[in-house]
Amino acid sequence: MHLPRRTALGLLAALPAAAQPRPWPSRPLRCIVPSAAGGYEVYARLLAPRLSELLGQPVVVDNKPGANGTIGMQELQRSPADGYTFMFAHVGAISIGTSVYPNMPLDPVEDLAAIAVAVTSPLVWMVNPATPFRSLGEMVARVQAEPGAWRYGLPASGSIPHLVMEDFKRRHRLDLPAVPYRSTPQSLLATIAGEVPIVLDSLGASSGHVLGGRLRALAVTARARTERLPAVPTVLETGLDEREWVAWYAFMAPKATPPEAIGRLNAAINQALQEEPLVARFRELGGTPRLSTPAETLDFIRAEREEFGAIVRAGQIRVE
Repeated sequence: MHLPRRTALGLLAALPAAAQPRPWPSRPLRCIVPSAAGGYEVYARLLAPRLSELLGQPVVVDNKPGANGTIGMQELQRSPADGYTFMFAHVGAISIGTSVYPNMPLDPVEDLAAIAVAVTSPLVWMVNPATPFRSLGEMVARVQAEPGAWRYGLPASGSIPHLVMEDFKRRHRLDLPAVPYRSTPQSLLATIAGEVPIVLDSLGASSGHVLGGRLRALAVTARARTERLPAVPTVLETGLDEREWVAWYAFMAPKATPPEAIGRLNAAINQALQEEPLVARFRELGGTPRLSTPAETLDFIRAEREEFGAIVRAGQIRVE
């Protein structure tokens, strides 16, 4: 039966409030971080209060660590695609995992939806201050001259420091065995203690140790020198690499999340990332805010996956 438009509108207005569409968001949102507390999740926790203000609902950060981010990503994949659950994850989980884990249970690019790349942070080549190395070139020359005599601390198998280091070793023909650790803090503390002489990790995690004199920085993997460590040259300046390498952190959602919700989240994230208090705090931590659309984010993630996949294939890298 066809109802006149005025009659249909009258019936809709007469429906109880519970039966009418509710504006999004109308209840608290959950942001999954697929790592333990104390690492890059600090960026999510800094953003959450401002996102709550911009969206008009609380944003709760929920740590779900394990399996280099896979456990948290599976939790996201199982969540309702209604915009109320999203994720803040690292490059290793999103763009590297499918290349190094032969039995990875999901493909983040195909099984999740991109919202925004929010933060980037270059890596830092560091050594224990007791080593003789004063530059990256000196380190490379010594390791080449003494195959197998030096080792490096590996913060996590399948991480961006792992792939960048292995690619660097292959290109410069370095026999530099890895000593695996379970986390970034462990590998940094092991280098400080002298268990291993060399480590490569993110600026955000490492700069405090460098500024405190506990580690010596040889180079950063950024295109330009960083505000946090302005005296440290870039790998491009040393002539030992031709491109920058940055750790990055992105927001993702369940695959079928409505575009309207993804658009609202993206707009709120980008607005927060342009506000000076957050920008200043991120830079203090070694991070650089990055603005992006969902489409740009997806293109970036795919490009990074292709590049890291090529490194994995060239180095025959596998993580069980």
